[in-house]
Amino acid sequence: YGRYGAFSVQRSGYLQELALRILLYHVSIIAGRYGRTIRPVLSVGMAFYCRVFVEVWDDKAGVNNLSLSHGHLFQSIQCSSFHVTPVATNESVSAKLNGTTNENPNKKLSNVYRNGRGPCDLGEAVCGETGGSYKLGGPIWTGPLHDLDVVNDAIARLEKAKEKNGVNPSGGTPMHPLKMAKTLHGLLVSVSEELPDVPLYHSLPAICSTVNSTTIPRKMFNAALVNAGYRVSAYHKDPGAVKTDAPNHVVWDVVRGWCKENPPQPRKVNKRHRKGEEPGSNAPPKHPHSDVASLILNKEIKTKIDFTIPESIASRKKAVRYALNPEANWGPKKAASGLGNPNKGKRKAEDESEGPAQKK
Repeated sequence: YGRYGAFSVQRSGYLQELALRILLYHVSIIAGRYGRTIRPVLSVGMAFYCRVFVEVWDDKAGVNNLSLSHGHLFQSIQCSSFHVTPVATNESVSAKLNGTTNENPNKKLSNVYRNGRGPCDLGEAVCGETGGSYKLGGPIWTGPLHDLDVVNDAIARLEKAKEKNGVNPSGGTPMHPLKMAKTLHGLLVSVSEELPDVPLYHSLPAICSTVNSTTIPRKMFNAALVNAGYRVSAYHKDPGAVKTDAPNHVVWDVVRGWCKENPPQPRKVNKRHRKGEEPGSNAPPKHPHSDVASLILNKEIKTKIDFTIPESIASRKKAVRYALNPEANWGPKKAASGLGNPNKGKRKAEDESEGPAQKK
């Protein structure tokens, strides 16, 4: 918080994207202090670092609009359900930014900035699946992470250069073959497929682990959401990510539908731990341990679940997504210690030979 002015949510499935959005939030706040706004061009997690490419514009009139791209994160403490709510709302400006029109011409859109709302206004003062409370994270950047026009242009250049042994035939960049061209192409293709207006994502292994179920094949999980009328995509950094505009209860309905066809094995839990008792105590439990899996799976399925894979998911662009490390044991190394340096101690010896420092 002292560095970025925001809180992360530890052990959450979307930490990779959360880091990028906290960083962009911090950049936008600093830009706003000087009457400037930002436009992210490319924001990725790569090689153990957050890498963001941002355009900064002089736009004092647009500084207030930054509040529409900031949001608070509410994470359930008992499952992976979460909500992202805006810091502020403005009907007129939001319609212009999103390119939407007024559906009711008799009603003029308000041009007043209003305070954002929490999950209570969404009908979920507590987690709708488990009844658990929320913990607060953020603020975060909720706007787009990438400029898709720039990303698609870069993909086109790489594909065109591939036909000429890595060199762009039109004389543009890249002028020479790129060693990481295949990896870079896969990264950009993954980025171009992400939903630009959906902040954060669900971790499929974490969702299935909550109910002690086998991991649902990602294609089938995505197919169920698409067949239910929602959009879905992956995330460039996490192979198990599911980024979707479906509400939490629909995501869990898919899990319930899968568990109905593939019943999970009962979780093995110590009796005293299940009752909430402390070892060696005969006292009644003070904090009973709730069976989260039962709370979720016992709810009624309100969404029609169809795992048939549609053509839109079955076919996708060929690219090397989630490339492996370039070599064995690749990653951050230990900080240099100076051991084994033949010149170590040379400067110290020279200083001693010159005698004590003279006062000038």
